[in-house]
Amino acid sequence: MKKNQFTLIIESLSKLTHNQKRLLHHHVVEDLKRGDTDNLINECIGDDVICPHCGNEEIGKWGMAAGLQRFKCKSSSCGKTFNALTKTPLARLRKRELWAKNLEYMLDGLPIRRVAELLEVAETTAFRWRHRFLKAPAQRKPSEVAGIIEADEMFFMESFKGNQTIYDRKPRKRGGMGDRRTVDDKIPVLIVVDRSGGLTDFVLEEHSSDEIHNAMRPIVNHDSILCSDGAHAYRSFAKEENIQHYRTIVSKGERVIGGQFHIQNVNGYMSRLRGWMRRFNGVGTEYLPYYLGWMRMMDSKKDKYKEVRLAYLIDENLAYGLVA
Repeated sequence: MKKNQFTLIIESLSKLTHNQKRLLHHHVVEDLKRGDTDNLINECIGDDVICPHCGNEEIGKWGMAAGLQRFKCKSSSCGKTFNALTKTPLARLRKRELWAKNLEYMLDGLPIRRVAELLEVAETTAFRWRHRFLKAPAQRKPSEVAGIIEADEMFFMESFKGNQTIYDRKPRKRGGMGDRRTVDDKIPVLIVVDRSGGLTDFVLEEHSSDEIHNAMRPIVNHDSILCSDGAHAYRSFAKEENIQHYRTIVSKGERVIGGQFHIQNVNGYMSRLRGWMRRFNGVGTEYLPYYLGWMRMMDSKKDKYKEVRLAYLIDENLAYGLVA
């Protein structure tokens, strides 16, 4: 904008009514917030831009649109345009000026209905934002755990929360507890941690030795030492993979072997996870991996989890877009 045009705007402020000034203030603040988010997005993509459509590294700038830098692929077989969010979990999400507040409310653990009220958006929008934001953390897992490894399983009630119809069982009233004598109506989750901070989890199709073996085999370093409870699945896995194994059987009074072999770290994490999940009054099984990723992200930050910034989450999602 030219200087004389800006001067005219400033001079006209005195002619506005009080309500008009409040409305103008609202629009200016929202535009500044959106600009801050747009700047973060443009900064996170950096200079190493590749085409999300074909992977070509020869890219040219192609103007601005909606506050974001656009690019064009120079490949003759592609030639498509894109921005930093194209083919990432954050693509096509609106109201970028509210993303920072949405993240803040997420870290406070507020329910979706309350987040929607505070942001003045539809519940479906708050729901969509939460799960788009969590898509990258859900996929962010270590490729290997090593050293002294602890493994154990926990169970979550199978939930069709959000679905209109349940086909294979009668609905439970107010969540319910399920049958305590069986795990048939529960979803098994395998938790694996090592002593250097490595942490990963797996939502299993069924509670079986084969499922546990298939989950652990690609990530467990063969020079590791496995610690578990007395479950047969871990004993057979250690035998098959020729891994040293210590079993702590609480019913026999065994909690720590040799002063360092135990499963207290994995059990402590599972306790924190179980307590944290209670605030959601049940999580739909379809979205369980997203919430596990959310907890891993927060646990990695320990007491500083509220210092997670929008820039971090944007960077995670942009990186996810590059490898997805």
